[in-house]
Amino acid sequence: MSLRVRACRATAPAPVLTVSLILLLTLAACGGTKADDPGSGPDKAASSSAALGDSTAPGSGASTSSSADTTKARKKRTEKPVTVKVCKAFRGDLVVPVVAEGSIRARRTAELRFELAGTIERIAVREGQRVKKGQLLAQLDDRQYRIRIEEAHSRYLQALGKVAVEEGGKGFAEDDERARLFREKLRELSQMEARGEITHEERLDREIALGIAAVSAGGFRRELVEARSGLAQARADEEQARLNLEKTRLRAPFSGVVTGLTLTPGEWVNASQVFATLVDNVDIEAEVGVLESDLKNLEVGRPALLTIPALGDTLPVKVDVISPRVDPESRTCQVLMRLRSEDGRVKPGMFVRALIAGEILHDRLLVLREAILTRDGRPLLFKVVDGRSKWVYVRLGARNDLFVEIEKVLQGGPLDPGTPVIVSNHLTLAHDARIKVKKTVTPPDAWASFDRKP
Repeated sequence: MSLRVRACRATAPAPVLTVSLILLLTLAACGGTKADDPGSGPDKAASSSAALGDSTAPGSGASTSSSADTTKARKKRTEKPVTVKVCKAFRGDLVVPVVAEGSIRARRTAELRFELAGTIERIAVREGQRVKKGQLLAQLDDRQYRIRIEEAHSRYLQALGKVAVEEGGKGFAEDDERARLFREKLRELSQMEARGEITHEERLDREIALGIAAVSAGGFRRELVEARSGLAQARADEEQARLNLEKTRLRAPFSGVVTGLTLTPGEWVNASQVFATLVDNVDIEAEVGVLESDLKNLEVGRPALLTIPALGDTLPVKVDVISPRVDPESRTCQVLMRLRSEDGRVKPGMFVRALIAGEILHDRLLVLREAILTRDGRPLLFKVVDGRSKWVYVRLGARNDLFVEIEKVLQGGPLDPGTPVIVSNHLTLAHDARIKVKKTVTPPDAWASFDRKP
């Protein structure tokens, strides 16, 4: 019997086994489910679906949206703000300067020489000393010139006595009247020559004829008496001697500083030998070379900013002289700007860079140059809106060393006057980043004190 059953099982077909297995599983599932089981039913199915993130479960969309909002809010709370400085965009005048370089030079420099040869008796100044106009610098031995004055004065007195004896105390009132008439006729001849009525040779001939006629009529009696007696020559010699005495004293032709002084008292100097050099270091001027292409907007009186790198200082000046010619080699024109250095800090020879007001553009939308960035080859800036950075792509216009003109807003606008624009800590700044404004910078304007009328 057992052998038969084993044989039957061994020969049972595969489909019968499969059906039997399905029936057993079905009966087991039905038997394990009870109507009063609290974990079964629609509520449990919904709960399971929600737990598994089933998008078809009731209420699943609302739950996902709420989670995203929560995440975004948490991100905003934890985002660290970027601390920046801002400067407001504004409308104003843009001064486009002409840049030129050059140096400081003294307006007056003189090599001082004695007009006479002689021995230096006294030197009244030292190297580097500042002197005033007319101040005594040095003096030659003047004894021989004093003697010549006495000699000339003695001859003058002798001639004067001779005239007194010859004339017997007569006056020269009548002679003065003849001389006056003679001078009037000479003046008429000069006017006739100026009008082209007579030539120069004709005027000279007529003057000689008038002089002969005047002497024949008794004119020029005083001059003739002085010449005959030697009075006129004696008087001229005395005046020349006094002039030579004055020339033994070397005086400052203008106020300045003495430099190049190497002589000492007791030395012999020739009339052409340099005693020292006098430099006016107060009244100075900046000499710069302006390219000929920049001359079209320049004129005398234009304001300029003179930068002196050695002093770290910038001085307001104006154009005083524009040379009438252009150097054919450098293609530049000499421009002078005068100033005073009361304290002597600005010295002749110092290098300078001048920014001369060239073109003046009125009523332009301007921002500080520090506000402009370039990304992907396009200029942009960041403005601040509700505590967030907002990029603005722009097209730039004219510029100077401080400001840039915003010619047009291309994307991210508007950009109105008064809008805060970020000018620091923005090289890697992203759009819509959280911003903390540390300081609002007031736009500097070095040209504010100048008249900007074109």
